[in-house]
Amino acid sequence: MEKNLIQRALELAGTGEFERIDQIERKLTAEGYSHVASHLVGPTIRRQLRDTARRARGETARRTGRPPSAQGTTP
Repeated sequence: MEKNLIQRALELAGTGEFERIDQIERKLTAEGYSHVASHLVGPTIRRQLRDTARRARGETARRTGRPPSAQGTTP
């Protein structure tokens, strides 16, 4: 059975070969998947792909938001 697009995208991210999501999208399109960009548009899947790729390359996930020292303080 062929893998669904999301499974394959996460598998590709897990190789560590791709630094950007658009590279994964191009690879999926080349493999014959259709409407790739529309399947990978959501913020959750994009975060999962980025984090999976970073871990595969031995990098830590980037944090967003205010730094810890700024949390809980008021100006």
